[in-house]
Formats: sequence, structure tokens, C-alpha cells
Amino acid sequence: MDDQNATRSGGHQVLLLLYALFTLAAGARSLVQLATQADEAPLAYVLSLLAAITYALGWWAIRRASEGYTTFASRMLWIELAGVLTVGTLSVVRPEWFSDATVWSDFGIGYGFVPVALPVAGLLWLRAQDPAHSESAVVTAFRVVAFAEAVSWFGLLIGMFFKYVVDAGERGVEVFGPIHGTVFLAYLVVTLITWRAQRWSLPVLALALIASIPPFCTVLFEEWARRTGRLGHRPETPVRRGEFTSTP
Repeated sequence: MDDQNATRSGGHQVLLLLYALFTLAAGARSLVQLATQADEAPLAYVLSLLAAITYALGWWAIRRASEGYTTFASRMLWIELAGVLTVGTLSVVRPEWFSDATVWSDFGIGYGFVPVALPVAGLLWLRAQDPAHSESAVVTAFRVVAFAEAVSWFGLLIGMFFKYVVDAGERGVEVFGPIHGTVFLAYLVVTLITWRAQRWSLPVLALALIASIPPFCTVLFEEWARRTGRLGHRPETPVRRGEFTSTP
């Protein structure tokens, strides 16, 4: 019971407050705009309304996750992050589509970039609910940078799509290219530090470095390393044949 109460208190309360505020702010903004000037920028106003609905679902997802039901929260937060990055990129590479700003325009610049940081914070909080995540600062840094590398890949792929497929210009690549390059270098440095701290073998180190090349593979590697005991804690020593363990 104590563990369950501990899970229900803490960081999720801040997330719940922020999600409630953004639900009200985005909802009120979009409803007023649709009611009074819908013909001026219908796309922008509808997207703001969708953002409000997403925040309402996010509030419910975080609340349920604090009670131990994390599946919906994980999916909802990824959908929210994808929405912010997609709308943010579109507002940069196709500004003519947006006669007025949405909540997620320019990645939430009108709200101090909180819209793009909120789902990231939620996902990191969600991962911290795993009991296996009693970890050192090095492991925490690796988890964060592995996640950030995957997110930067997502943004860069969107920019490349609009540059090479839609032929909408290079703005998206110009924005996400330097971001991805910076995060990529940070991932390499943190990976080398984690290799020493966690005493990985050379094949595991090579796999971690190779994971930075294909899109999203850093997250897959991080999950594999966690599940196999290579990140955050040591795998248990196997019992040799003929040995027995006593059960209290």
C-alpha cells in the first residue's frame, strides 16, 4: 500500500496541474475563435481544439498511470508528442497554411515551449515508475539522451519529407538538422561514459553506438539494455548446477 501511495504522489501532480491548465487554455481559446472568427483561420482553430482534447486525454492518462495503469498513458503521450512536432514543423515549413497561430505552432513558442516539453516530461515520469529504475545519474543521463536522439530523428524525418517529397523547402531540415546533430554527439559522449560506468562489453558498446544511426533505435537499445540488466542494475548471478537456494 505504501508503494502505491508513493506512486500516486510527486511529479504526476505537477503534470496533472499543467495538463488541466492547458486543457482549459487551449479549449477556451479554440472555442472562442471558432465561435467568433472561424472563417479567418479554420485549420489553426480546429488544431487548437484537437490540442485541447489531447490535453484532456493526457490528464486522464496521467491520472490512470499514477494508479498503475500505464499502457494508455504511454500511447497517449507519444501521440501528443507526435502532434506537437508535426504541427510545429508544418507551421515552420508551411506558414501560409496557418493564417493564425495554433497552440502547437512553432513547437509551442507562444507558451514558452511548454507544449513540446510536456509530453517529454510525461514520458520520462512514466518510465521512472518502473521499479527497476533505481538508477545512477549516468544511467538517467543515458535514458534521457537516448530518448532525445529518437525525438530529434522524428523531427528531422519530417523536415526531410517536406524537403524531398513535398518539395516545400528546406526550413524543416534547417531547424532539425543542427538539433539532431547536437543530440547525436551528446548521445555518443554519454554512451561512452555509460559503457565505463556499467562495464559493458565491447560488443554491447558497439551495438549502442550503431543504434544511433538508424532512426529510433536508441530507444530500442535502451529498452533492451534495461530488460537484460545492462542498464541500471546488474543481472543476477546464475545458480550453478548442483547449487541450491534457500527460500525463507
